Amino acid sequence: MLIGLCIVTFTMLSGCLSHPSVIQFTGESKTWSANYTITKLNREDHISRLQIRYKGKDPANVGRVKYKFTGTTMGGSGEQKLSGNRDIVSGSGGNGAIPLEDSTIQVTVEWKGHKEEMELSTGASRK
Repeated sequence: MLIGLCIVTFTMLSGCLSHPSVIQFTGESKTWSANYTITKLNREDHISRLQIRYKGKDPANVGRVKYKFTGTTMGGSGEQKLSGNRDIVSGSGGNGAIPLEDSTIQVTVEWKGHKEEMELSTGASRK
C-alpha cells in the first residue's frame, strides 16, 4: 500500500514540474546561415537567441555587418563588426508572444555593399 501511494505521489509531482521546451528556426543563404532559438521556460516566460554565422573562409575581412529579423510576433536589428569570429549572436527574454512553429522568420544581412536574405523555419508543415 505504501509503495503504491509513493508511486502515485511521484507521478503527480513529476507532472507538475515544468521542463523548458525549445523551438528552433533555421535557414541559410549563399554566405550566411542562421538559427533563431526560443526556449520556453514556463507558460509565460521565454528567452530568444538569434545566431548568424558567416560561412566564408576569412571572417576578419567581412567588416561591419548589419542585420534585421522579423517574424509574425517579433523583430529586431543590430550592427556588429565581424573580426575573426564567424558568429553574430543576439538574445532577449520576456513574456510576450512567440512565433508559431509553422511560421517563418525573415533575416536580412548587409555587409560591404552586399545583401542576402534568409527565411528561417522549423520544418513544421503549414496548415
